[in-house]
Amino acid sequence: MTKTIMLTSTKSGAGKSVVAIGLFLKLKEMGKDMGYFKPIGDSMSQQEKSRTDKDVSVISSVVARKFSKEEICPYFLNPDYYFDEILPEEAVEIQQKILDSYQAISSKSDYVIIEGNHSYNQYAAVNLDDLFFAKELEAEIVICAPISDDDDINSVIVSYEYIRSQNLPVLGVILNARSKTAEVRIQKYHAPLLEKRGIKVLGSLKNIRELEKPTVAEIMDATGAQLYSGEFIKVKNNLINSFVIGAMGVEPALKVFRANIDKCVITGGDRTDIALAALDTSTKLIILTGNMEPVRRVVSVAQEKGVPLLTTTTDTFTVVEQIRLIKVHIQPSEIQICRDQVDNLEISHFFED
Repeated sequence: MTKTIMLTSTKSGAGKSVVAIGLFLKLKEMGKDMGYFKPIGDSMSQQEKSRTDKDVSVISSVVARKFSKEEICPYFLNPDYYFDEILPEEAVEIQQKILDSYQAISSKSDYVIIEGNHSYNQYAAVNLDDLFFAKELEAEIVICAPISDDDDINSVIVSYEYIRSQNLPVLGVILNARSKTAEVRIQKYHAPLLEKRGIKVLGSLKNIRELEKPTVAEIMDATGAQLYSGEFIKVKNNLINSFVIGAMGVEPALKVFRANIDKCVITGGDRTDIALAALDTSTKLIILTGNMEPVRRVVSVAQEKGVPLLTTTTDTFTVVEQIRLIKVHIQPSEIQICRDQVDNLEISHFFED
């Protein structure tokens, strides 16, 4: 009989994809025939792309090649504005489509790891939430939770108690440290507190900066910026370490630029001086705002140093806000990090036959 694990979460940034990939690989190493399933993917995109969830693309190409993307993720919704795509009365047909796709995966697998929505109650208004599918698929639940400060523990407790009240089996919780400070507080305060309340803590994910770095492609998708100079295929997966706004004079700008490596500089398209100063330091990307094309000298130096230039019609402030809301996805080069993270979790015995 196939064993099904549903990874749900209190909110976005919980590390479900990291856990899903890590568990997939760990159990595969143990000789298990593995399956991965994501009932609903994100259809949101500002760029013209195929209708495929980004995390599913990574998993299907790297760890779950025996299943097609369509089998792994049968349905898509815009997580922010889904009422334009579905109404509650239309849910039954979609539910059945998703359940049928799961059966196709489970029939070929000893274990199926289901990666839930951004939170356990997302899409509850249209009856497509994690708890509905957990009940239908008789899945055991693991709650993943991002931890930035002490207040986040309240969400863990509330979600755990609510899910249990629905007569669903909860194996425990995995806490995702969003900073080095959170790592310390999880061990010192949060994990002991949850255990005292009878909530099993399966472990915590370490804060690994590399997993939080956006790629050039993700930045383009979030901002709608166009590649003015550079080859997309070569730069799309380049990771950006930090962001700097070039709105000062050249001398103070250089001090900031030199202190930040592998950065993205956001500046007005008319700030040739700032763009050239950025190109004289460790810069991986320049975004030129205000609907202005760069001068030939900037393009020439950027091409010489292999730094892509993006242009956008929006202003600098808007671009900064768009970047702040970027949803970072796992890259193929980060798969081993996910596998290593699972070794920090005390959960192996939950997946034994």
